Amino acid sequence: MVEVIIYRNPWEDPEEVARVTIEGEVKGQTPTAESLRERIGDKNDPIISEYIDGRELLRYIASSYSNGYVMANYDSEESLRVIEDLSDDEYRDWVQDSGLDTRL
Repeated sequence: MVEVIIYRNPWEDPEEVARVTIEGEVKGQTPTAESLRERIGDKNDPIISEYIDGRELLRYIASSYSNGYVMANYDSEESLRVIEDLSDDEYRDWVQDSGLDTRL
């Protein structure tokens, strides 16, 4: 699965607070996970409502949910490759071959 994992206290005692899949599913039972679920489901959210594909969403989460106390990172090298390294055409082929529904 292609996911971004959000950790609290990433440097000292990492605690996973949420996972977001390329299909837009949020896993976890923390306030961070609940907030992300609400934001992804909110058509009026000024930022997340602009994203139409899970790739765009994961890029946003990986960059915006990283600061000194919270860190968001891809769950694997494969996830990093799919999200950051594939061209748009290669990504469309990957989505078709994977059978995943990445539309948000």
